[in-house]
Amino acid sequence: MALCEKILIAGFSGSGKTSLVQAIKSAAPEDWDYFDDLDRLVLKNRGKGFSSVSELIEAKGWEAFRLWERQELEGWLKQEGKGVLALGGGSLSPLVWELFGKNRKIKFCHLRVPFETSWKRLIADESEPRPLIKLGQGKLRELFVERNKVFDQIQWHLDGTKNLQILVREFWESLSK
Repeated sequence: MALCEKILIAGFSGSGKTSLVQAIKSAAPEDWDYFDDLDRLVLKNRGKGFSSVSELIEAKGWEAFRLWERQELEGWLKQEGKGVLALGGGSLSPLVWELFGKNRKIKFCHLRVPFETSWKRLIADESEPRPLIKLGQGKLRELFVERNKVFDQIQWHLDGTKNLQILVREFWESLSK
């Protein structure tokens, strides 16, 4: 694992990627430099005047948002040092996987949850409205199945239904193997 400098955490919307990165940061070895969330980077760097990703997508559209995601990801990967990034639920497209999936300095981790868990978390999260909820449960389930075709190509999986402290321990233990 010595070559790994960047870890990208992928998973469906509502899988707990952002919470996991925040918890990982608190238990990180000193030689790990930064911990970010791609949605927050896009909002910070491309969403001036918008208070949420949902507002940004509503105003600028999904196409612009996906472009900005890819640009922010590429910029983040070029930074010096070790880091962990929570990807947006749909940012790991087949194109992104094709570009970065074989890079030995990048390790992908899939935070796996059943659709029902993801759906419950999405509708319960009142802190920020999630744009995908507008699709409805049926369409969102179809999207879940489609995105899992890419997620299933990732070799490192964590069970996102586990306690956060257990996940953090498993995360760092997996890196030391």
